[in-house]
Amino acid sequence: MPAFDRRLLDYETALDTCLSAVTESLPAETVGLEKSLGRVLRRSVESAISVPPFDKSTMDGYAVKSADVAGALDTAPVALEVIDEIPAGRVCGKILRSGQAARIMTGAAVPQGADAVIKLENTAPAGSEQVHILSGVEENNYIIYKGQDLLPGSRVAEAGATVTPSLLGLLANCGTPNVSVSRKPAIGIISTGSELTAPGTPLAEGRIYDVNSYLLYGLCIEAGGDVAMLGTVEDKSDALLALLNRHTDADILILSGGVSVGDYDIVHETLQRAGVEEIFWRVKVKPGKPLFFGRRGSTLVFGLPGNPISSANNFYLFVLPVIHKLLGRSAWGLKTGHATVCNSMIFRPGRRKFLRAQLRQGPEQGVWIFPEQRSGVFGPMVDAEVLVEVSEAAKMVREGDPVKIYYL
Repeated sequence: MPAFDRRLLDYETALDTCLSAVTESLPAETVGLEKSLGRVLRRSVESAISVPPFDKSTMDGYAVKSADVAGALDTAPVALEVIDEIPAGRVCGKILRSGQAARIMTGAAVPQGADAVIKLENTAPAGSEQVHILSGVEENNYIIYKGQDLLPGSRVAEAGATVTPSLLGLLANCGTPNVSVSRKPAIGIISTGSELTAPGTPLAEGRIYDVNSYLLYGLCIEAGGDVAMLGTVEDKSDALLALLNRHTDADILILSGGVSVGDYDIVHETLQRAGVEEIFWRVKVKPGKPLFFGRRGSTLVFGLPGNPISSANNFYLFVLPVIHKLLGRSAWGLKTGHATVCNSMIFRPGRRKFLRAQLRQGPEQGVWIFPEQRSGVFGPMVDAEVLVEVSEAAKMVREGDPVKIYYL
């Protein structure tokens, strides 16, 4: 793929370019259901059984014929013969006839002949073989019928869906032991900067703790990656080159820091020395302008800015959709929506802006844009719930303006 010129790429072109580099999804693998949480399904799943597999009581009480107890009252109870007691896991071998009832527990199979369950609180014992029914009951009361949830052949989940806890339960409910999922993408993370210090180490003067390794590690894990922090390197090209050449088997390699045009920004030059084909460098977004994207063999390479907010924005806007496409997900990137702005802000036009904000509830969904948007100030990111998109030409947004939002 030919390199682009040095003009800043607009957001859509840059994103399309990143996605077009993914020509096929990662290979599929079969895993046990207990290992599938958070994974992306590669084959649709259909139920092999009826769910529930029998007519099931949803209440402790008595299985009855509703016509037998019509008009029953506290003051005029209906007496029924108790023919069986049915705990969950046992099937009654008798057919319920008029004038009869069966004691039944939640989850147990409703006996043949019964068309309703009356809860225990609306009954009274009347000796060892009778029960008094103290109220009437509608037909089908407290019964889930066989196949009411799923019939054999019913679609449980589509290919491309992510296995959530709820879906995990549904798959178990229809007896699915294994599922086909995408292999997790192998992602390596490298942070560059002579000022970086590992957390837990005393800070020397002029140094800072390495934020991006941990920030990007968390983002990649959350996205479904198999992630390795490959280390931090000083702003020395030979040291970075040696590290790059030791790690050549990742699906995605993410570097942060040193990707701009300063005297110590050695990443761009070193990536060229390492044989990384440049696809583009720098995008027309704020924050996150110095984004690098390239390829070395089958490895996709992202160079993100050193400021944590810029690095996170580039991840959300460009890396995350690529991970999703590699996984074969049905939708890529952050979910989007629309909201109205709750506070006015002035901007310098020129680049597409993605601003950190919080949601506000009201007659319409609103967003409060944080006044602090500098890419080197990390604290507000913890409270951000959405990114607000503002066009390149905009000089301000006013309270009440409609905006596109990206849910974090």
